[in-house]
Amino acid sequence: SLLSPPTTKKADIIFLVDGSGTIDNVEFKSMQTFMASVVDQSTVGEDLTRFGVILYSNKAKSSFTLKEMNSKGKVLEAVQKLVAPKGKTYTSAALKYSLDYFNATHGGRRELKVHQILMVITDGQATDPDRLEEESDALRQNGITVISIGVMDAKRKELETIAGGDTSKVFFVDNFKALETLYKNVSSVVCNTTKPGKRTNVFLFHLAVCNQTDLVFLLDYSSSINQGDHDIMKNFTADVVKSFEVSDKFAHIGLAQFSEDPKDEFKLTEYNNKEEIIRHILKMEYKGGNTYLGKALGHIKSYFQDSGESRRAIPKNLVLFTDGNSHDDVEKNAKELRDMGVTVFAIAVGDIYYLQLLQITGTPEKVFEVQNFNSLGNIKSKIIDEICKREHDEPKFGKLEKEIQK
Repeated sequence: SLLSPPTTKKADIIFLVDGSGTIDNVEFKSMQTFMASVVDQSTVGEDLTRFGVILYSNKAKSSFTLKEMNSKGKVLEAVQKLVAPKGKTYTSAALKYSLDYFNATHGGRRELKVHQILMVITDGQATDPDRLEEESDALRQNGITVISIGVMDAKRKELETIAGGDTSKVFFVDNFKALETLYKNVSSVVCNTTKPGKRTNVFLFHLAVCNQTDLVFLLDYSSSINQGDHDIMKNFTADVVKSFEVSDKFAHIGLAQFSEDPKDEFKLTEYNNKEEIIRHILKMEYKGGNTYLGKALGHIKSYFQDSGESRRAIPKNLVLFTDGNSHDDVEKNAKELRDMGVTVFAIAVGDIYYLQLLQITGTPEKVFEVQNFNSLGNIKSKIIDEICKREHDEPKFGKLEKEIQK
């Protein structure tokens, strides 16, 4: 499962950690938990994966280098002893400072063709933003992969600059608590494969692989749902979309609403931009009417056919929202969708006939029930995890490797 990321067996990884004054002790503890979780997913050793940490605020300072800790236990102990220095956020200066710490003097193994990774974790705008591009480019020119991880008030544009414009190496969470579980995405940041006479860097991001999906939302806007509930459902859908990298290569998103008749909002190839999708979702209008879910499922099949511009060999997912029992039969069209290779998830709000939900999804693991629309936020991560839980066969991994090897 993609939720059990492959262990990183050999790499030089340095955490470059913002310890500025905007981060309190509880929040810094979440940063430590994140680092510890990434370390825990790795095979640590002198000839395996090595870790180092650099803390920065007004100045950057190495807490421990790549050559100092040769066991997982020692790294975890050192991470827990870190203390935030406080001060301002001089990220560019810290990037420059970190370059030397990948050298052999400090335990770096560039000459041995070991992949080197810098994970930058920050919660705010850089005090010295003008040099972010220059200093991060210098790292990449020395063969170092730079991954940017932003929390709360971090600026997306700065994070992308730090990562060299490669959004697959940019991660963002809204709060420090969410940072603690982000390791599920980042811990499989790299599987380094060294072949005789050739070095192939295979980036198997949990997020990136998960993002290779054709994902369609089908939203109930019948009369049993009031305007306020419809707004909550739109906001929830927009939040789920934010978790995916929308682009021509990665996630394609489609959406329709339904009551007595289905209404197309946008098909899978209409948008290649996440922000445009979210703007469309938030502007969608409420209609009302009766709930004809079977009819809507029959209509949505076209999204996953060639005419709907769904892609072959890419996982296909349908996320259905409904709060009432259907006035028509759902089983036939739902089964035809599943037979097409579409994984169907049903989010049920309130008291709905459970057998109907099973007829739609074909399995209880794909049914999510909440008592009211205000509870939708409690299942967002579960939905995303289930979408990302799809098994990928070997040819798909081989294709990903071929596309990004250098």
